[in-house]
Amino acid sequence: MGKRFLGIIIVVILVISASTYFHEKLKAIYTWQTLGEHHFNGELTVVTYNIRYGKGLDGQVNLNRVIATLKDVNADIISLQEVERYSIRSNFYDQVRQIARDLDMNVLYFPSLAYPGFYYGNVILSRFPIIDSEIIPFITSRENRSAIIGKILLPNSEEIYVINTHLGLDKAERLKAIHRIHQFIEGVNKPVFLTGDLNSTPSMMEYEIWTNYLQKSNEGIPLQTFYKKDWQIDYIFHSHHFTVTNVNVHKSDASDHFPVVAMFRLGKK
Repeated sequence: MGKRFLGIIIVVILVISASTYFHEKLKAIYTWQTLGEHHFNGELTVVTYNIRYGKGLDGQVNLNRVIATLKDVNADIISLQEVERYSIRSNFYDQVRQIARDLDMNVLYFPSLAYPGFYYGNVILSRFPIIDSEIIPFITSRENRSAIIGKILLPNSEEIYVINTHLGLDKAERLKAIHRIHQFIEGVNKPVFLTGDLNSTPSMMEYEIWTNYLQKSNEGIPLQTFYKKDWQIDYIFHSHHFTVTNVNVHKSDASDHFPVVAMFRLGKK
């Protein structure tokens, strides 16, 4: 009886230790790099897309629909929000690795929320190497959020920054987050994309603050990015280093948001 009890204790300790190790790894920054090389002609296609962990308009979780949508838009840089790894409601799939593998893209991921059985956050995918990263955490009373920042090396040796964020529903929390992101932008003298689900429409004060620092890719072109209402809450902002050549919304039923697709040329008009 004593040996059996001791054996049970040892098994429990091993399970707890393994779970703790696994959790510590999953709540950290995750990167994965491909070995592929891609042509660059000075033009970039950038996408931002809140995928709602693959839950489509039919209420079913199907990540393959998200991947098919991303293959359709054929972007060089992709920012995704509401992506999960090994989470209960998405059937414990590693969504980050699956998307990166199927698109053959480099990936950077950070879970804004990280609990055993629930890892949920933002992703940056790039055809080009992601050579550095930074996280700006937004700890709030409602739901922790973050901005993930990737430094990307283009084939012409130009370095650009991509910021991907998913801001909260509370205005005061959004304003604090915007201030911290702007502090980062002011500290870098490089081309920058600011992408994500900003949970604010062009009529709100937060939008005006963004435009004091960056330019909106669809300036003067109304877009609907959320299926329920004629709202734009998903954006691609850019620094003056880029010129927009095209912008649109790609309609898809793979999520309750639609991806914003913008094409840029590096360099002013």
